[in-house]
Amino acid sequence: MLSRTLLPVLALALGIGCRTNGPVMGQTAGISTEVTLEVVSKRSPDALVARDGSTCRVAPDVYARTIVGSMFRCRWSRT
Repeated sequence: MLSRTLLPVLALALGIGCRTNGPVMGQTAGISTEVTLEVVSKRSPDALVARDGSTCRVAPDVYARTIVGSMFRCRWSRT
């Protein structure tokens, strides 16, 4: 019986936990905190861009192998 009520509660919690701009994993308290966001575009030569406009500066090899649409952990900055 417990599992029948636990499953909908967990689904609701997960649904509420995802923001409208996609799931954010990690802490978001400060700019020095790393979070995982979806990469929606790339700006040459070294910037990854998230849905909320945050950017992440990376090394050239990381930039080259990062796929748009993938999730990326970084210290994103909002400018």
